[in-house]
Amino acid sequence: MGSRRTLITIAALAVGAMAVFLIYGYVSSVKDEAFGDAERVKVFVVKQTVPKGTYGEEASASTLVAEDEIPKRFWPENAIRSLDDIAGKVAVGDLAVNQVVTTDMFADPSTVQTTFSDRLEKINDEDQVAITIQVDQVRGVAGLLQPGDFVNIMATQVCELAGDGLNDGSTPAPEQPADEATEPSSGADCLYGDDVLFGSQARYIYQKVQILAIDQTPVQLPGEATTAAEGEAVAAEPALSSGLITLIVPARAAQVVASIEPERFYLTLVPRDYEPVPQEVIDPTEPFAAEDPDALTPYGPDGPGGE
Repeated sequence: MGSRRTLITIAALAVGAMAVFLIYGYVSSVKDEAFGDAERVKVFVVKQTVPKGTYGEEASASTLVAEDEIPKRFWPENAIRSLDDIAGKVAVGDLAVNQVVTTDMFADPSTVQTTFSDRLEKINDEDQVAITIQVDQVRGVAGLLQPGDFVNIMATQVCELAGDGLNDGSTPAPEQPADEATEPSSGADCLYGDDVLFGSQARYIYQKVQILAIDQTPVQLPGEATTAAEGEAVAAEPALSSGLITLIVPARAAQVVASIEPERFYLTLVPRDYEPVPQEVIDPTEPFAAEDPDALTPYGPDGPGGE
């Protein structure tokens, strides 16, 4: 009797174990089916906007693109598996933040068309145009300008232009009454005589104008910058040769620039953080800075080292 109970107990335990195993297997299969798509897989995601033309190496080095994880069910079949997949390639368009990087987002540079018009972005919600002027070494900051620099544009010999508008200077300005000859000009007429130092003057036309290109060397787009091999020095080459400087300006400003005789232009280089302020017209009746105790130097009475 005792042995029979033992056999029944053993059989019951075996059936129970079998039931547990079957239930576990069923629950596991249901779980796999329910949560299999929630498995997280490795992808590469856009962390900061990637501009069109950016090289894959630059996007990686600048952490514009970085490794991340997403649920498996959202994983695109053409997602890149490694950053090597976009090495030597450029972005075919602007890539938005949180996009999963796929193989069709980057292509060989030769297949991605980039024109100069791509470099003309809106400024203050206004479309920009490119216009070219020509200056010599003296009027063009001795060839030190680089694409992307900012310049102030002056027009010289303004008094020769007054009276008859923007002419070539061959037509003399109308004679002025003797009692008006010593009064400073507001720019409407040339009132300065040959015996006055400022027989003609330079005046600012526009301030902080960006250079798009010098000759045929444009501002570099992202990814176009070249680096020297490790340990090699980069030799600086003069940026200005023929003196052709292409500027980025609104269409209405281009009309003003085109209305001035080419030989009248004079450029000054300004820093990137330069803040334009209204400039005063030269008054020939005022003393020179060196004669004015409140001025003395271009930088104020204390000179460039002053506070």
